[in-house]
Amino acid sequence: MTSLAQQNGGSAATATQAANQSGPNARLLVLAVREALLGCNHGDPKSMAKKFTVLANGQAFTAYPGDLLLDAALLQGIELTHDCRAGQCGSCLVRVLGGEFLGGETTQPNLIHACRARVFSDAQIRYDKLPPPRRNLGKLVRIEPLAADVLGLTIKLNEASNHLPGQYYRFSFRGFPGRCYSPTAPFAGRSNKKMLCLHVKIVRDGAVSSKLGNLIQTGHAVSVEGPFGSAFLRPGGERRLVLAASGTGFAPVWAIAEASVRVQPNRPLLLVVGARRLNALYMIPALQRLASFPAATLIVAVEEAQTASRYARQGTPIQHLPPLGGSDVVYAAGAPALVSAVGQAAASAGAEFYADPFTASGNSRRPRLALRLPQAGKGLKSRVVDWLVRQARREKDLWQSDWDREPFLTAQPGHRAADRREGRADNFIRQLESWRP
Repeated sequence: MTSLAQQNGGSAATATQAANQSGPNARLLVLAVREALLGCNHGDPKSMAKKFTVLANGQAFTAYPGDLLLDAALLQGIELTHDCRAGQCGSCLVRVLGGEFLGGETTQPNLIHACRARVFSDAQIRYDKLPPPRRNLGKLVRIEPLAADVLGLTIKLNEASNHLPGQYYRFSFRGFPGRCYSPTAPFAGRSNKKMLCLHVKIVRDGAVSSKLGNLIQTGHAVSVEGPFGSAFLRPGGERRLVLAASGTGFAPVWAIAEASVRVQPNRPLLLVVGARRLNALYMIPALQRLASFPAATLIVAVEEAQTASRYARQGTPIQHLPPLGGSDVVYAAGAPALVSAVGQAAASAGAEFYADPFTASGNSRRPRLALRLPQAGKGLKSRVVDWLVRQARREKDLWQSDWDREPFLTAQPGHRAADRREGRADNFIRQLESWRP
């Protein structure tokens, strides 16, 4: 990879402009890189002409230092699939073959979120060409109970779906907020491109799931947007597929498993699935179908102790996950703790890992500080942190305005609010210090 230190003289003017639109945190981070490494002279118009060249699947486009990779690509006709623009959904994942980026990191080396990664050198990336997202209309034609807290939905579309096994859509039942669900394969028979099967967990007081079968009944109009996501089946090859799921995370995992055994029945496949109670294993018909394939291995885990089945092991899926190998292709879906643990196991083994993280919908507060620098070298991180700490200490009012939208100095010293805000500023500086390599 090209070192950032070798790019002195490059301009960060566009980086500063982009960061100004992203809030003080992003602005200070990009300014730190500019001051620490690029050594730009803001008044020198010649330095402001510097651009980097990025090769994406062999197609070239340019970016100024600090430009978001996704924005630079889209502006120049490179159709990178994207959705949330927050580094959460995984739709814009790209693999770095060479070059330096800041931000957008994942648990896998050289795999980054294009929507959060800023360009700081000439680079080369590779990305999967995915079906283009589009809007489709349909209606709910079937609601069936699968378990005490899980419903199976069938939605009939006006136009055929175009997703890959494992991807998801955003569903909006008329009059209700949108929710993301992964379509899955039916337990019996083959999929129909105009019929989407969903597994939906009922959440008490949920804005959508608790209304299913009540305010949302068969015949209800549905808007479907997508597909999105990067955790889809990559066909071909003989490497073992390792699939881990809990709860309704089984939906995308079953879509991947069913497609794999249908196309490559002899490809080794390991499925680890779990639930809290035995009666929550709503996917038994799918497991029985999968067990008929000699190349498939099934592990079923139940957290609560039980004696009704000798096939279900006590514990969680991660407790019964066999050792992974570097040639494995690993997918996980379900509870965030499960996805994180499987991802760590895959990273330790050097295996490919894919997951589209889902969290419960709601008004959860995002952390104020979400900047991480693991992709940068130690020298870069140390210099960036030094600059940020100095800046934070000199300009507490700027940082404070990002926390609670009023200048730090507006409160008189000694007041409870002022003391609280000063404590936050000190905590922020301590967090910066913790970044040091």
